[in-house]
Amino acid sequence: MKKQTNNMKKKLIVVPKKKGLTMLIDGSNLAYRAFHKFGSIRTPQHGHVGLIYGFLKILHSYVVRFQPTAVIVSFDTPASKKSNFRLKLYPEYKASRGKKDLSFDYESFNRQIDVTKKVLLNLGIDVISDDKGLGHETDDYLAYLALKAKTKVLIVSSDKDFIQLLDKSIKLFNPFKETIIRHNTCENIVGFKPAAHKEYLMLTGDTSDNIPGYKGIGPVKATEFIKRYGSLENFLNDKKASFPRVTKEGIEFLYNRNRPLIDLFYALEKYPITKVPMIKGEFNNKTLIKILGEYSMATMLKSEFINTIATTKAQMGELKTNLFPISEDISYESHIDMDDEDEETDE
Repeated sequence: MKKQTNNMKKKLIVVPKKKGLTMLIDGSNLAYRAFHKFGSIRTPQHGHVGLIYGFLKILHSYVVRFQPTAVIVSFDTPASKKSNFRLKLYPEYKASRGKKDLSFDYESFNRQIDVTKKVLLNLGIDVISDDKGLGHETDDYLAYLALKAKTKVLIVSSDKDFIQLLDKSIKLFNPFKETIIRHNTCENIVGFKPAAHKEYLMLTGDTSDNIPGYKGIGPVKATEFIKRYGSLENFLNDKKASFPRVTKEGIEFLYNRNRPLIDLFYALEKYPITKVPMIKGEFNNKTLIKILGEYSMATMLKSEFINTIATTKAQMGELKTNLFPISEDISYESHIDMDDEDEETDE
């Protein structure tokens, strides 16, 4: 088997971590939680506003609980979804998500996402939002920043793809299960160590992303396979290796197809990020009062909420010049208006 790493365009460097904690939030993931948990909240003027309220309420609880020195929130957009390099490799990637649920109010969800972004920016929180179609999705941006950050990192997401990133400095918090997964607890929680977990996903597939696994191999057989060989590559490189109901040709095909779809380390090396579409947040109390007042969320303007976020931003300011070592990779955008004027967006 040819080693595909020879085709890498750029070697991904994992940066040693220092003091501080960067909290990287999967914004779309958390928005769905807020939308479903607080969906009944509405106002006479704007209708449903539960996503906005819930997102901010949950965010505040995480800042209080984890005491981060920096917070960055990333949202997937229509442009990032359509331009994702994985679609060129496998056109059916996330195809099941494209089928609209008629019971889901997409218009309300997207409207509330737009408002939430504006609030976050005016709280001084940087937001990742790709409206240009740069070819990557939230998984890639958060993985990239987690590996590049000089601080310790807490990723907030229920996406199991992030498990492979876990090490002594990177932890994963699942907001749906309220559980923290560390590199040394990972095996007890999901059954595998971080590196082996991505091998398991490549073998079984990922139904949430519409990625098929090896036909006829379920969780039990896949676990047995990974326990025996450690990885798909080890199996392919072992001339004497064999396993019931699989062939070398079948595993090689699966490995070549699923690796760039699932393995974030490989994906970031093979399809490197050249710019992170980061929108710089700037604290603006006047605009916050305007937005939150209009959406009947004046309680969010209480000092216990604002001061917590502002303190985080101030701490971040001390670390900001050293937060990410390759600053030219962080492209600060200004394509989202930070005030509350009604404007057309691409979302």
